[in-house]
Amino acid sequence: MASDDMYICQVNLAEQCDLCDESTVFRCEECRLKLCNACSNEHRSLEPNHDLTPHVITESESRCTSAPCRFHQDRKSDLFCQDCEVPVCQLCIDTGRHGDHNLKNIDDLFEEKRKIVHSDTKEMENILENELKQMQKRLRILVSTSPSKYEDLEKIVLQRGKKWHDAVEKVVKTFIADIENMKQGEKGTLQQLTQEIENLISCIQDYVKSNKEALDALEAEKILRYKIQADDLRGKIPEIVVPTPSFTEFEVAESKLVHENFGVLKSKVMSIDDERRSSQVLTESHSTVKLMESLKQLSTIETGLSAVYGLTCLENSELWVHGTDNSIVRIDRKNRKLERVKTVSFDGNVGISVNPEKELVYTDYEDCSVNIMKKSHTHAVIRLQGWKPRAVCFTMDGDMLVSMCSEDEKRARVMKYRNTQAIQEYYHDPKGRPLFPSGDTALYIAENKNSDVCVAVTSAHVVVVLSASGTVRFKYSDKTGKKEFRPMGLATDSQCHILMADYFNSRVQVVDKNGKLLRNIEGHGIHLPLSVNVCNYDNIYIGDSTGKIKQIKHLQ
Repeated sequence: MASDDMYICQVNLAEQCDLCDESTVFRCEECRLKLCNACSNEHRSLEPNHDLTPHVITESESRCTSAPCRFHQDRKSDLFCQDCEVPVCQLCIDTGRHGDHNLKNIDDLFEEKRKIVHSDTKEMENILENELKQMQKRLRILVSTSPSKYEDLEKIVLQRGKKWHDAVEKVVKTFIADIENMKQGEKGTLQQLTQEIENLISCIQDYVKSNKEALDALEAEKILRYKIQADDLRGKIPEIVVPTPSFTEFEVAESKLVHENFGVLKSKVMSIDDERRSSQVLTESHSTVKLMESLKQLSTIETGLSAVYGLTCLENSELWVHGTDNSIVRIDRKNRKLERVKTVSFDGNVGISVNPEKELVYTDYEDCSVNIMKKSHTHAVIRLQGWKPRAVCFTMDGDMLVSMCSEDEKRARVMKYRNTQAIQEYYHDPKGRPLFPSGDTALYIAENKNSDVCVAVTSAHVVVVLSASGTVRFKYSDKTGKKEFRPMGLATDSQCHILMADYFNSRVQVVDKNGKLLRNIEGHGIHLPLSVNVCNYDNIYIGDSTGKIKQIKHLQ
């Protein structure tokens, strides 16, 4: 290692801006940021009340790269041995002490390492502020809110049980009513038969009495005119058949009845997987996943739509797509129509996604509703008052994010739902200012893998990226295109890249999690893209105004 007696001499080295690699000129006293000329101008426009003062390098902030040789104290070291990690002088080289070791000019190496230390420090600060502290806040929220989701789950199961009890009670009441009707019906019939028998007995008794009187009196004329009555009376005697009511039980195992028809509880005990975490850290630190130098188009899917306003992928190589009409269609890669869902809204006013159970969830703008499709049947799970839903997506925790605008289309917000209960609102920043610009607010939404919430505000030509707690991390608005930046579809991949459909420039822009532009996906027949989705090993699906979907690979 380097000698402990390495000394420092004075050399002025300009410090880097905290937001880019240029030299520091100003310092923001409120934010304590070091800024170059360009960044200071932008900071003034964003924070006009902040105090920017010229940055002066103090004596303690100066650095020097001269150091004595470890083995020849009277000689100055101009080189640094990177194998031995010590400064060396010319005499060390002449005596062959460092042989074919990797030697580098000490001034050049110091400047190179100083930049590395500066960059690594910024990255650690970024990890601390934007990831760990946000994660800490999120965990605090989760610790306080975690019990409520299980309480909500218990309520749902109990409500389901009550529905079953009510349904069983209703069935029982129906059976009891049917039995009562049968009892009253049989009673009425028996009473009617009793009356008929009584009438018949009385009639026969009259006939018998009359006949006996005629016989006793030898009434010749009456006897001569007599006609047989017994046969006719016997025909009036009813046949009494009394049914025996019964109830037949269906033999169904109770456990099977409950588990197959009552519902499904998807349970997964949360645990800390240290092995997986170590593997993940190792993978992130030495990740081989990087951008391909050349994009690879995998396929073109003909949807049959005039435009693909929305798309979301399923794991079985199928897709849900929405075009200009009032329907959402499930298709396969050969454009076979497998299922169709009718909506109230037309022309892209429908947002589509799939929940963790891979069920279709969609927003219907004109109907002010969020809907779910279960077993080929759809029903509204949320109905909004005073707001109209735009887009929908699901977080890694299984919560639902819904973007929406006010009925006058002048205000915008994002709501987070757990089941159907609103648990968080993204509307204003800590100072009470709107997070999203006013105007005709078409909002596309996606959650990044670092839990950032990404919102494309189409009419304002900007993508707003929020932390999970709702703090604005950055705003992205591109100026490099030949035409204005109009973000439409939005998606993220496994590397925390944010993908934005840049409509007027017929391309998809890819930026990193901090808003740095990495590449443009253009060409490949992409024309006025309207939607973008990432699935199946980070393959990108781009739906455009021709009604086609391009499947493109951009990571290796």
